[in-house]
Amino acid sequence: MDKYKQGEFFSPELLAQIRSRLDYVDYDPYAGKRIYFENAGGSLRLKKVSEFIAKETAFPDSPNRPSKASAHLKEMMVKGVEDTRLFLGAKDSGIVFSSQTASRVLYHMTQAIIFGVEGSNVVTTDLEHPASYDSAKYYAGIAGKELRVAKTYPQTGTVKPEEILKHIDKDTCLLSFIYASNITGVLCDAKTIIEEARKIKPDLYILLDLTQHVPHGPTDVLELGVDAVGFTPYKMLGKRGQGIGWVSDRCARLPHERTLERDITDWEVGSAEPAAWGCWSVVVDYLDWLGESLGAGADRRERILTAMEGIALHERAILHRMLNGSDKAKGLKNIKGAKTHFIGEDLTNRDCILPITFANKSGSEAVKEYIDKGIVVFDRAVTNILSGRQLKALGLDSLVRISPMHFNTADEVDEFLKATMEIANG
Repeated sequence: MDKYKQGEFFSPELLAQIRSRLDYVDYDPYAGKRIYFENAGGSLRLKKVSEFIAKETAFPDSPNRPSKASAHLKEMMVKGVEDTRLFLGAKDSGIVFSSQTASRVLYHMTQAIIFGVEGSNVVTTDLEHPASYDSAKYYAGIAGKELRVAKTYPQTGTVKPEEILKHIDKDTCLLSFIYASNITGVLCDAKTIIEEARKIKPDLYILLDLTQHVPHGPTDVLELGVDAVGFTPYKMLGKRGQGIGWVSDRCARLPHERTLERDITDWEVGSAEPAAWGCWSVVVDYLDWLGESLGAGADRRERILTAMEGIALHERAILHRMLNGSDKAKGLKNIKGAKTHFIGEDLTNRDCILPITFANKSGSEAVKEYIDKGIVVFDRAVTNILSGRQLKALGLDSLVRISPMHFNTADEVDEFLKATMEIANG
């Protein structure tokens, strides 16, 4: 039970192997030696992904030609799609597609559901990233449908299931919400929300923004019972420039933007980049290796799940140490002048994001001091177009977002805590 609640660090040997697979794990050529705690804004990248980009983007061939190079590129794309199915738990169900960004993917799916499904209202929350919130608002407006917005509960940093459910009725065509907040890190009770929503309207279409959650824990879209999800590989050790979407079989047949001569279930618009799919497979191969290293068996999906469960435990151990400290550094709970937000005793209901504020300075001022001390973090403020609405809903003007990942170490946590003590006292 303690292991589940407090997490468990990877062994030093395994963590060393993980870190050896990453570019710029503890330095970059501009800052020199540094600790990277800004993975929510874009994670570190696997060395094999960087190598893959250099090698595979050099081919001029289209994957739909008879050349041997084209066949190679086509195989790369097919594997990327199948690896996505495995990663999401949708091996034999639904349609996988890509676009330039996760935002573009979410807009694409939101548009299809709002325009293609009968109903007079759309339900979302004010905790959403603009990709979900703005797309719901934009297309609901064009379609002449009411946008109903569930309110964030500031004390916990998430949206209560009952707050979402009270907005749903027989005329709701879409429920769109975020699995884990990119501001607070708190998980929505997705399973309860989805099950109870379907009691109100059994055929309700549900879209889930997985972007923040994907790097931090297992995902099973069939178990959740959703119709559409979107995420991006660049927050999971992959490359920028690709968003990935999955739609259920019934959602796949809704009218949507597409090449009209292709089958109704084809959701790609234009030519996808083969190397992008290949890079995502490199990430899934890494998870396969990690799961095997943690003792999983021969099944690839089992190894992926084992890897993600191990990642969740390691990151929970990071959060526990940040809050409670060690014999080397005081935890945030005991640092005067620094305040954590949306953190209860239960660390199992959140991903690895830690929001903090300082009594004596703004978030942007604190971020500059962290960077001067060799620790990369980021602030969110009401003046930022990507976070203003969420922060107003949370009752904060700004915060410092600390977002470690499973390659970070206990020693890095201690260095962060020492720096935080100096910033708070300063």
